Amino acid sequence: MGVAFELVALCIGGYVLGGSIDEKMGWNNTASTYLVLILLVGWFVHLIYLLNRFEKENAESDPKP
Repeated sequence: MGVAFELVALCIGGYVLGGSIDEKMGWNNTASTYLVLILLVGWFVHLIYLLNRFEKENAESDPKP
């Protein structure tokens, strides 16, 4: 459930921060779009890292026949 909160927080934070950058630079939602996309890619890499770590921990704790 914490992963979902991370995703929502990144999307909202990227949109708000990108909106302020767009307003300051006079761009038309360019920074907010790219910032949200960059944050989503980073979150996805983080998710893959977590899944690999959990898989490794489960493999080590499973008894071998």
